[in-house]
Amino acid sequence: MKSTTMHRAVLLATSCMAMLHGGAAFAQSAEEAAEEAGYGDIVVTAQRRAELSRDVPISLTTLSSENLAQANITDTVGLEQLTPSLKLDRQGNFTAPALRGISATVTGPAMDNNVAIYVDGVYMPSTTAGTFDLPDVERVEVLKGPQGTLFGRNATGGAIQVITRKPSNETEGMVSASYGRFDDVFIKGWINLPVTTDVAAISVSGYYHRNDTYYKNIRPNSSLEGEEAWQIRGKLRWNPADNIEVLISAAYGQRSETFAIYGTPVDGNSVTRVLDTDFIVPSRPYEVALNDDSRPQKNESLDLSGRIELTLDSGTLTSITGYLTRDMTNVLDADMGYAANGLGINYRPGSYDKYFSQEVSYSSDLDGALNFTLGAYYADGEGGWNPLGVDAPGADNDITIWSTQDVETFAGFGEVYFDVTDRLSLIGGLRYSWEKRSLAGGAVFGTFVGGRPEFAEVGARSWDSFTPRASIRYEVTPTSNIYFTYSQGFKSGVWNSNNIFGVDVVNPEKIKSYELGFKGRLGSAVTLDAAAFHYDYTDMQTTFIVVLPGQAVPLSVLRNADSARVNGFEIDTSIRLSDMFDVRLAGAYVDAKYKKFVNTAIALPCTDFEQPCGVTGPTPTRAGNNDTVAFDASGQRMIRAPKFTATATANAHVPVGGGMLDLTGSLYYSSAVNYTLDGRIRQPAFAKIDARAAWTPEDSGLTISVYGKNLTDKAVYGGAFITSVADAVHWAPPRTYGVQVEYRF
Repeated sequence: MKSTTMHRAVLLATSCMAMLHGGAAFAQSAEEAAEEAGYGDIVVTAQRRAELSRDVPISLTTLSSENLAQANITDTVGLEQLTPSLKLDRQGNFTAPALRGISATVTGPAMDNNVAIYVDGVYMPSTTAGTFDLPDVERVEVLKGPQGTLFGRNATGGAIQVITRKPSNETEGMVSASYGRFDDVFIKGWINLPVTTDVAAISVSGYYHRNDTYYKNIRPNSSLEGEEAWQIRGKLRWNPADNIEVLISAAYGQRSETFAIYGTPVDGNSVTRVLDTDFIVPSRPYEVALNDDSRPQKNESLDLSGRIELTLDSGTLTSITGYLTRDMTNVLDADMGYAANGLGINYRPGSYDKYFSQEVSYSSDLDGALNFTLGAYYADGEGGWNPLGVDAPGADNDITIWSTQDVETFAGFGEVYFDVTDRLSLIGGLRYSWEKRSLAGGAVFGTFVGGRPEFAEVGARSWDSFTPRASIRYEVTPTSNIYFTYSQGFKSGVWNSNNIFGVDVVNPEKIKSYELGFKGRLGSAVTLDAAAFHYDYTDMQTTFIVVLPGQAVPLSVLRNADSARVNGFEIDTSIRLSDMFDVRLAGAYVDAKYKKFVNTAIALPCTDFEQPCGVTGPTPTRAGNNDTVAFDASGQRMIRAPKFTATATANAHVPVGGGMLDLTGSLYYSSAVNYTLDGRIRQPAFAKIDARAAWTPEDSGLTISVYGKNLTDKAVYGGAFITSVADAVHWAPPRTYGVQVEYRF
């Protein structure tokens, strides 16, 4: 990370001086907003102020801790089960969320997602920071559509806010343990302890999770490692005055698991198969063929944050400071299979991320028709990536290619909220973003010691952008409204450091969104949200398979496509049938297509080592197990964008045997999903059924539950990425089930 001491000192000094100045009145708090809530209403902070979800002119899904527990969702990947149009693909510790068809197609450090992820207001940069368990969560907010004004860069598809539990003045806690199929052990808990009544409190939360893998290595006399992860988080809340709150958080954790497996199930033909008749390839889901039993991807994480809120007569001044690190190592199979005579080659890519951020914002709470939010944001980060790291046959033949990207960004933003009448309100906002990225890199042949090598700077580029937002909202009744929102999003440019034959620059992508929606509570038992939307998407950053000038080997590189468009609509309704029964029905239709996407290529698996693969068009270029053929993707469906997704959940709360029996059943449906431009790697339409039964004896604090996930045992992709060399897929878990015991005090 470049020198940023002066920047940080100025920002922190400014925010701290602001925090120590001001009067002692209160802006609207989450507690005050909650007093206005009825059935189905949840207080959110999607606009950096506490509001009822129905009053926010943004399409969003809000999941409380109770919603997550009933659905037995324990990590970020499971959020898609309750959020139509959200897809969370996972490759080991890499997570690539897609929202309404907008997604990232490349993973790695300093490579940001198109759907921004925030934990307690702190941005989680890069695709390495999005996979984590949820042991102590208050709620999750999924904001759909570009969030370029308040959330800024890298939120072209939307944003996911994870809000963890804040220390309170009560002595309380929870401990939970579960055991399930594949020797799945999950232990989690939290404890809250007041230090001084109404002045200070601390909380500690953590989890430990391990399981055996559901993959089978078909190499003789072999096995594979499973997953093991743990984290501990400590939080301190301090109120030095009635109108000042300081919240400090620190979390450290480790995760180790099998990375994505190269090779979709095939008929046995591949480059290495032709060279070696003893070569073994998988032919069924959950089968792999690897040289070694150990294929771990290990990730070490540290997250530090500080939040200071000063409540003034006219509003709330907030400072949010964050610092995080990620350090990751992988072991992958470079020849995509097992060779009995030793032809197998491994490679060991590694990566790291460091990121510091500082935001200061002010949200007014004026008595009149006008209110506003103003803020500034600064961040400085560094990401390093070794995409090759080949353990070539023979002694001391390692090949290491390191590249590092330094990122520095600044933004200023503001929104104005104006009540034209008691029913009609307007919102106008604008954000200015500036970003600079510097790249350094080089190659090392043979082993090296003493830490990561230092390389000369290759180049530096900067970009800036204005992203506006405008909304009009009309209250049809006191509990229902219609709205129209126009917004823009901006994803910053990046150095294409995955290109091992020479780096180049990928320009920013931009998106324009038009959304018409309705939100309301119909009577006392029904809530209904509906929205129709249209996106114009230009210069989208996506993975190309190309043969670069002067090179004979095709590569998967990040480039800018021309344009795409997305049309769709969503509906989400909750119905309380009685005090004992309630249901939720939600669905999304997303028609996402590339308008212009030429001069790209597709990868086709080799079926004959000596002859072309039988495709029409230009002669294929071969590398590894795949051939590369020129392709025009204009008019094709966008990848990772199912046309239909839907979820249905039913809950029953039945008094039984001196306690309460809670029954939950849920159905998730997705239409077909393309993972390649031509649809060669394609997940057919599928449905999953989950269920949970929990019994809580009266006044005991104890809950005993049994659960089942994917009860129909559907074999579906949990993620996939395609390169010029091979296909890599990750299978989502098959049928799982188990028992859980929880105690609250």
